[in-house]
Amino acid sequence: MTNENARERMLELLADRAIFGLDQTEKAELKRLESQFPELASDVSFERAAAAYSLSSLGKVEAMPSSLRAKIEADAAGIISREQAITAVTEPERDPAPVAVVEFQKPGFSFSQWLGWGVAFAACALLVINVWLTRSQTPSPVAEATPTPEATREPSLIEKKRALIASAVDLVRTNWSAPTEDGEVGGEVVWSDSQQQGYMTFRGLDVNDASKEQYQLWIFDEKQDEATPVDGGVFDIDEQGEVTVPIDAKLTVDNPKMFAVTVEKPGGVVVSKREKIVAIAKV
Repeated sequence: MTNENARERMLELLADRAIFGLDQTEKAELKRLESQFPELASDVSFERAAAAYSLSSLGKVEAMPSSLRAKIEADAAGIISREQAITAVTEPERDPAPVAVVEFQKPGFSFSQWLGWGVAFAACALLVINVWLTRSQTPSPVAEATPTPEATREPSLIEKKRALIASAVDLVRTNWSAPTEDGEVGGEVVWSDSQQQGYMTFRGLDVNDASKEQYQLWIFDEKQDEATPVDGGVFDIDEQGEVTVPIDAKLTVDNPKMFAVTVEKPGGVVVSKREKIVAIAKV
């Protein structure tokens, strides 16, 4: 293989490595040629050309100004001239071929000249496209200033009670009263059989010490034995004023007739002796 053919073979392998990759045989061949042409061993023009080709599929970008395009073309022409000068220096002169030998070549540039021109232009195009894309994709100040939506807020018990009142077509609603004439308990209870959901609002119910006693709700409905009303859950009153408490029915409630609140031991009881009833709401 002549020196010129070996050089062109190395350029071909460098191009294949950048675009397709090399197998083991080709890698070994390239390694041998690198020792013959060390000036090409560190050449990264082919990788830049491959990157520029990949960028061509990024999609449409903002049109490049004509002044910038003219500058790129001028810079590319200068790089081409330097590449041709380097080729002329690094390639040794060859003796003229004998007259009897006829060598057929493709018209125009040799492979190394054509590839050098393409690599030079691709490198310039890669640099400019990269800068242009970076500028075009910079987010606007207006976009950066747009606030992100806040996380969904959990509605309060009062809001949940209002939603039940607005949505339940079978709403049961009644007021609390004290079991004795000297009591001052007020407020109301709302309940929906279809949604099995309800809320209690109290005014004037004393703050309790949860380590000693808790309030417990009992629901009397037409299908449940009056001796064993439905447990509506235990709760605490930890502040004065109006307090809203959700109902936690342990069994299905059908057509309630009365609600009652008793004072029980911490954690509540299964069956209440009803020794201390503090609020009643009849339907």
